[in-house]
Amino acid sequence: YTLELLGRGPRGLRATIFCSPHSTPHSILSLLSQSKDTCDWARPRPGKLSCALHLQRIGRRVVLVDRGSVGGAQSASYGNAGTMACYANVPTNSPSLFRKLPGMLLDPSSPLSVRVTPHLVSMLPWAALFAWHCRPSAVEHTADALGALLARAEAGYEPVWKQAGIDVDGPMGEHASGDEFARSRPYAVRKGYLLLQRTEEMMRASEAGAALRRRGLGDGLKMEALTADEVLALEPALSDRVVAGGAWYFSDGWFLSEPAALLRALVAGFEAGGGVVREGEATHLRADATAGAAVKLDDGSELVADDVVVAAGAHSKALAASIGDWVPLDTERGYHVAFARGTESLLTRAVCDPTEGFIASPMAGGLRVAGKVELGGLRAPADASRYNEIERATCAMIPGIGARREEEDWL
Repeated sequence: YTLELLGRGPRGLRATIFCSPHSTPHSILSLLSQSKDTCDWARPRPGKLSCALHLQRIGRRVVLVDRGSVGGAQSASYGNAGTMACYANVPTNSPSLFRKLPGMLLDPSSPLSVRVTPHLVSMLPWAALFAWHCRPSAVEHTADALGALLARAEAGYEPVWKQAGIDVDGPMGEHASGDEFARSRPYAVRKGYLLLQRTEEMMRASEAGAALRRRGLGDGLKMEALTADEVLALEPALSDRVVAGGAWYFSDGWFLSEPAALLRALVAGFEAGGGVVREGEATHLRADATAGAAVKLDDGSELVADDVVVAAGAHSKALAASIGDWVPLDTERGYHVAFARGTESLLTRAVCDPTEGFIASPMAGGLRVAGKVELGGLRAPADASRYNEIERATCAMIPGIGARREEEDWL
């Protein structure tokens, strides 16, 4: 997770730390302060709304600028799997991935694929660094660093819920988009998380990742290996084929009944605390001799602040370039499909099938299956075959689930 901080430091640039690629396009959090201390902006998914709420908690004045309505379909958190994955410190980079990568990239049904677009050329510097960090020592370093962050993530959210006035274990109420049953569901569903292994060989191979989790997360990690029979006792709707090797079970894993509902609740709490939400798209940054920093929006207006933090996901690369910084950052795209209302009863908890590269979450209003990482830049349209692949694999994983609701396909 990286941020770009532009403010009153030497030459206007105070610090540079760049952002995660999992972010809402061109979303900005402008933190405007009456004092001459700090003022920031960042993307409005739960982590960056958390940033705004943390700053409110210590007395800051905050303006949140987003490309669309916060919690809308343009938001990355609107369409993800909704898992709060404090156990997920194992990076995508790995020596085994490096060996498998050519075959995976050429297979359109693989968990990781590349779209053939003009963007491929500009992606090469990032791809070279990605490959370099598949070294065992780099993977261990990354896993340790992520573990140190994730071990503190849960506690870090508590002041956010309090500031927003949210009980995440209570009902979603008016923030839910479904019927009375959906409104009665809690934001957080604390039923654990399953990482399936299709064969005994896959289970043995996954021990390396389990070791990285134990090393990076320490005694706080709650992880156990389950047999196929134990997995089916927890989730009897799963096909025998996808659990033949057993699974890793994370008993303290949880997911959101509706990610957008949490976003809406956080924004409501933010506004109730005096925060202001403004709709717009950031196009340019500049240091300002009097105000500290300025952000130009797509309507030609500018926002000024003592400091500015860029956390716009893959879009941060272009924004950083507007102040002369090059960032080794590229776009990871993900798809989701949704199944009919009532299919959420087929699973009790979020279930990951790493062979297919997706997570199935029994959300309010129907099962959502999200994944299939695609490297394709910011502008390529959705690949319809990816939706079809997710649907096909889900039907094989959960026999009898039925067809997806195509009108809810999301990228």
